Amino acid sequence: MFGRKTVQKLLLLVLITGLLPVTKVFAAQPDVRLVVDISGSMKRTDPNNLRIPATNLLIDLLPAESKAGIWTFGAYVNMLVPHGDADDAWRNNARNLAKKINSVALFTDIENAIERSSWDANRPEATTEKHIILLSDGLIDNSEASTAEQREAENQKSRDHLLRVIVPRLAKAGYTIHTLALSDEADHDLMATMAQRTGGLHAIAYEAKDLMPLLLQIINRLVPSEEVPLQDNRFLIDPTIDEFTLLVFHGSGASVTLHNPAGEAFARSSSNDAMRWHGNDRYTMITVKKPAAGEWYIETPEHPDNRVTVISDIRFHSTSLPPTIYRGYPQNVEAWFSEEGKLINRREFLSLLDVKATNQKGAQLLGEFAMPLAGNKPHYQFTFSEFPQLGEQMLKIEVDGRTFLRQVTHSFNVQDIVAASLQLPDDGSNPRVILRAQHPDLKPAEVNFDISANGTPLTAEYRGDGEWKVDLSALDRSITQTIKVLVQTKKNKTPVNIQLPDLILNAEGSPTAEAPAVIPNPVPQVIATPVLPLGPPAVAEEAQAVVETEPLVEVDSEAVPATSEATEASLFDPIESWDDPRMPWIYISLGIANILLFLVAFLMYRSFINKRKARQNSTQEDEPEPLLSLDDSFDDELDGFGEDDQR
Repeated sequence: MFGRKTVQKLLLLVLITGLLPVTKVFAAQPDVRLVVDISGSMKRTDPNNLRIPATNLLIDLLPAESKAGIWTFGAYVNMLVPHGDADDAWRNNARNLAKKINSVALFTDIENAIERSSWDANRPEATTEKHIILLSDGLIDNSEASTAEQREAENQKSRDHLLRVIVPRLAKAGYTIHTLALSDEADHDLMATMAQRTGGLHAIAYEAKDLMPLLLQIINRLVPSEEVPLQDNRFLIDPTIDEFTLLVFHGSGASVTLHNPAGEAFARSSSNDAMRWHGNDRYTMITVKKPAAGEWYIETPEHPDNRVTVISDIRFHSTSLPPTIYRGYPQNVEAWFSEEGKLINRREFLSLLDVKATNQKGAQLLGEFAMPLAGNKPHYQFTFSEFPQLGEQMLKIEVDGRTFLRQVTHSFNVQDIVAASLQLPDDGSNPRVILRAQHPDLKPAEVNFDISANGTPLTAEYRGDGEWKVDLSALDRSITQTIKVLVQTKKNKTPVNIQLPDLILNAEGSPTAEAPAVIPNPVPQVIATPVLPLGPPAVAEEAQAVVETEPLVEVDSEAVPATSEATEASLFDPIESWDDPRMPWIYISLGIANILLFLVAFLMYRSFINKRKARQNSTQEDEPEPLLSLDDSFDDELDGFGEDDQR
């Protein structure tokens, strides 16, 4: 578009004139608590234990002067890495302790894990942003009751207390909960609701290899950073950049070589004060201070999540998107430049740059939007209103000035204002659709539904707490039913109509040919009893009475070294449920062991009686037998006592 000299002259002009004050964007330092599930089911959902390199990634990307702590949980909650300042000593200790993350616990007590990691919820700090990152693959499972009905009721009670008491209390205290589900079996409704009600990000790792890139999206929200585009493993460094950090994801054993604009090659062995290398067999981080201007090249297999973050006097900013964006609710997006905290407003410079926004879901392009310069202020802007897909996505805002390139990436989750899930209870009861309000400002009284199954109208019954139930018992189950749900409401008196993804109720006896558009909620999430209002006074008072003490490092009785976590299931794998098919064999084994123990005791007793009778027959017949005879040694002691007395 224009030459390098032109850009440099314009930049110099900007630095000298036309600067206005602007407020600093990110002042508060993050306080991050990572909460990691170590239940036995993780052997299946994370067979290579990628939770360890993912934890290391978080440790490496935490900014200076932040605070952090790491907890693991199963039936119990351990503070694996004590909460404290994330300095070099803390990071080194955290990397060593992260090696102990395993998959040996029997239960999944999410409620206790969240409560223990937020022990200081009643101590607000204005200069600290507190974040909890939850990594889990399952449902709440903390009941040890003997029957399935009792376990389901106790687990549901724990779930309700978490959502209705603990989460609102943490939201009020300024906590942000980010949730990362590690399988389709996870309670997505629970984890998404926890994130939405606290302003956090919810993501789903359908495969273990997705764990680190998704965690990186969450980290992007904790530590917003400015980047330069990386394309074909090449990136451009301009003269205004003081430092860059290159993050490269790769497989085990892959080599990484960095080439500077002069053609010199650098490897891990080249690490020094000006070029620091760090990483493991899953990723490599390279930080270069005072880099040479020009095109750099990274020699390694390409990965879509590789990135180059930069530190520069000239910064590129954009409005922060909320972690959850709802279809039907457009977002106004703006971008601008600053230098040393002051807004750059020279239109001669700004009008020469091309700025665009790109919406992506993984490597899939969902939309591309131009961001023209506004007429009344030095901001680039556009309205983000088209959301063709649901789920976790990103918006990249890119500046192209040929020799001057910048980009900012926002991660977010697109949801509908109401979530619809098709439930097929295992107990044989009637199928139903559960509709749950997801937008925090949605008023149930202002919501209407137009619902049909193959053209047959259906009615939604409100059950309280932003939840509706649609009974499907009257439908013809001999054929497949396509259920359509239209949500009708208003935003600022403007009608909003949202067509939810279709739900498919397959004919009875037919295999599932097509998965529902929304992941069905597991049966334990069904609330059979009347729904209680949010935060009942008695429970809320109890929650406020939590003792404020510093967390102690616990010893988890389940956290024993795993012998073969990557092997296939065997009789020696952890038992994760009372319904495990191996349980009857355990009962039988215990019964046999008890019988053998009884037989051994009985034979020992018979032997003792026979020996005692033999000894008694050898004594004189006229010697009176004591009324209570325990053993010969006691008789001998009595005899000795008598002899001593005579002496």
